[in-house]
Amino acid sequence: MDTANADSADSPGKPNSLTQRIVSALVLVPLLLVVIIWSRWSLAALVMLVVALALRELYSAFAHGGYQARRPIGMSVAVGLVIATTLQPLVAFDLHAPLITLAIIISLIYELPRHNRPAALIEWALTIAGALYLGGLLRYIVLLRDIETPLAGGLAAAWLAPGAAWLITVMLLTWGQDAFAYFAGRRFGRHHMTPGLSPKKTWEGAIGGLLGAILLGVIAVVALGLPITPLAGALLGLIAGVVGPLGDLAESLIKRQVGLKDAGSLIPGHGGILDRIDSLLFAAPVLFYVILMTQG
Repeated sequence: MDTANADSADSPGKPNSLTQRIVSALVLVPLLLVVIIWSRWSLAALVMLVVALALRELYSAFAHGGYQARRPIGMSVAVGLVIATTLQPLVAFDLHAPLITLAIIISLIYELPRHNRPAALIEWALTIAGALYLGGLLRYIVLLRDIETPLAGGLAAAWLAPGAAWLITVMLLTWGQDAFAYFAGRRFGRHHMTPGLSPKKTWEGAIGGLLGAILLGVIAVVALGLPITPLAGALLGLIAGVVGPLGDLAESLIKRQVGLKDAGSLIPGHGGILDRIDSLLFAAPVLFYVILMTQG
């Protein structure tokens, strides 16, 4: 997110903003860990809530740019994708394909009375794209929690489900990279990465975030007893350190296109929900498939 990755020495940020970030993290992180560890059902419920709140912010951003997304349809599709992923182990056929098929058909039928509206086609596309962007990508949080490969041992294996350990690792790498990039950029940032897209990002911050994610990958393997080598953990960190910032930049693209700085202000010091999960939207699905490959 732009506010969490404000890695430029040219804009050191307000002290109270950093304090807000820290306080928010101290409150939200323990609650998130409880939800993750408790059960996949509590996690799925939280993911549905996050998807709904983030999609509300996204559609409001589209409205700021002059496009009115079909909120009931988009919300149903986005949350429905998470529900389909959650219920998939209980049924014998794929739930996602019929959901997406019905979404396309119903949403296009809904647009028929609006055929004279110049932006009807664009608004239809933004409705479906927004739902797939958030519901389709964030559902991988549930899939990560469902990984069942036993942990390699250690204290974590006695009280932590394998999927919970993997999910905590992905979040640690993604948000840890973000934190390392922020502080490295504040201290060493000189050369801007994408001044026209995210002006506060620097190459120094990006390198600091990448190295931090690699280090965290090694630490996660040892601390959580992941059934992979430390070298594989470093590789996960490397991938997270590249893919996460790309997710951040993708959200920056959306905000720049509609003329916004932040997607919202729900989380003090962090902006909106969408600002907080932008990196995770790319990192979660990519790391999920990489983790599956490491399981052989």
